[in-house]
Amino acid sequence: MKKSGSAIEKSIYRLFEITPVPMVLSFPNGKLEYVNPALKTMLGYEGESIYAKNVIITHLDDVTVNQEIRQGLKKDPFTPIQIEKRYTHRLGHTIYVQLNIVAQADDNGDIKRYISQLIDLTTIKKSDAAEVLLNHLVNQSNDAIYVIAPKFGQILNCNDLAYQRLGYTKNELLNLTVDRLHLDFQREGKWQEYYHKIKENGSFVFEASHTRKDGTTFPVEANVSYIKYNKTQYLLAIVRDISRRKQKELAALALANLDPLTKLPNRNIVDEQLANLISKAQQNNTLIAFIYIDIDDFKNINDSYGHIVGDEVLKTTANRLKSCIRESDIITRLGGDEFLILINGIESKSLIKPMVEKFLAEFASPFKIQTHLINVTISIGVSVYSNENTDVHTLIQLADEAMYQAKKQLGTSIYFI
Repeated sequence: MKKSGSAIEKSIYRLFEITPVPMVLSFPNGKLEYVNPALKTMLGYEGESIYAKNVIITHLDDVTVNQEIRQGLKKDPFTPIQIEKRYTHRLGHTIYVQLNIVAQADDNGDIKRYISQLIDLTTIKKSDAAEVLLNHLVNQSNDAIYVIAPKFGQILNCNDLAYQRLGYTKNELLNLTVDRLHLDFQREGKWQEYYHKIKENGSFVFEASHTRKDGTTFPVEANVSYIKYNKTQYLLAIVRDISRRKQKELAALALANLDPLTKLPNRNIVDEQLANLISKAQQNNTLIAFIYIDIDDFKNINDSYGHIVGDEVLKTTANRLKSCIRESDIITRLGGDEFLILINGIESKSLIKPMVEKFLAEFASPFKIQTHLINVTISIGVSVYSNENTDVHTLIQLADEAMYQAKKQLGTSIYFI
């Protein structure tokens, strides 16, 4: 395109040629006088093709906007106009721009040309949209999300849930390092050890406890990834509160270790605790009473009143037995209508009999089940652990045999072996 005019105008043209900002000079009738390379690149044109008569760079729906702009500048040519406007790429898609346009008047005050600067909003809009989407997704996440500086564990950014869950404001949390949340990292060298493990593996998943501002703690599962962005290293931590999961695990574990009817610990728990009881008895030179209990004529109770009443008899029996022992003692339902009680920390055999005789008084009164009053008696067999006899299974068997001896007597009875 031919360029003419003063030396100043030629200098302006040269400046327009090298600027990365799209620039347009146009005549009062809207015809293009000059466009710089940046605008050609933005709209997809090469060489002089953009000046062809059939080329319209303004989006067809915004042609009337051009007319309004020219009318506005005609009335006040020295006040720039700034407006968002659409242009059409050579390939047909729309380019969104911010148009900054001013009129240049001649010596007579008539408009000589329009000088336009175009700022491509397409990338900005996409970037803003991506940021809006990212912020929305991050803040709608059910997990706390942290961006962390690896060297010292400084918290650089986080989503809303992260600081709200911990009881901080965002500014307060961003002044902390991760060892304030996960106290194990306060041990010398622990944080660097952890960081190098993540960097080596790319990511790391672990369970820990996080500490709130008020000092209370809760269990979390953290998935931490090593990220390098713009030559800077970061750690991205996605942290999930697993309090409910832990509660369910504990409940499931408790359920697995309890008799479903009486809610007494099952035999597995007793076997686990026996070793500890034996160890304490050896250290303290104390005794353990193994008490084997069976409900008398339980089959007749089931046959006479039905299994629902029978189950209530078992539960009531369990509760009455529990009321006769200490928290440190152990009681379990072995199965059917048989129970085992371990009374530990007994200093002499003379103390065992009065302890066991508590059961006699407890079963002296009838059970009230629904509308029934049922006389329930039990047979009790007792064997005693001391340092001289350490075979637990033999002691349980002896207590079982003693219980059968007790059954030969009428009513609730005890047999010591």
